[in-house]
Amino acid sequence: MKKNNLEWSLVIVGFLLLLSGIFLGFVGAEVLKIPFIRMDLVPIAVGFCGGLLFVMGGSTIMHEKYKTKEQHIKENDERNITIIQNAKSKTFDLMTILFSFGLLALAMFGYMNKVSFFSLIGLFFICQVYCGFQFLMYTKKM
Repeated sequence: MKKNNLEWSLVIVGFLLLLSGIFLGFVGAEVLKIPFIRMDLVPIAVGFCGGLLFVMGGSTIMHEKYKTKEQHIKENDERNITIIQNAKSKTFDLMTILFSFGLLALAMFGYMNKVSFFSLIGLFFICQVYCGFQFLMYTKKM
């Protein structure tokens, strides 16, 4: 039930962002009084994020709604859970490496300013610390 509430909240937030993007498209992003570099892209970005959240939440709700009993059993099978966890682990490793190289390449080629560089580095370290925290928690549990 808790997961379903999260999915519905994603749909609602996505819909509100989509409406905000449409509204900003008609009125203009200047009403926000926030100095964006490209004011013409603000409604597109807000609407895109809203549409993405709306579609993702809606498709998850529809997928869960039409699942059969066999699919629920197969989803909760321990082998499948282990396979999914291993795949996510490998994906996280790949993402960590590619993100590091991509960030370094953008900084070296001069496509990134200091604020965005250090913001992304901060987010990267937060993810790494959280990964270490989860590792310690699971180690203590087992």
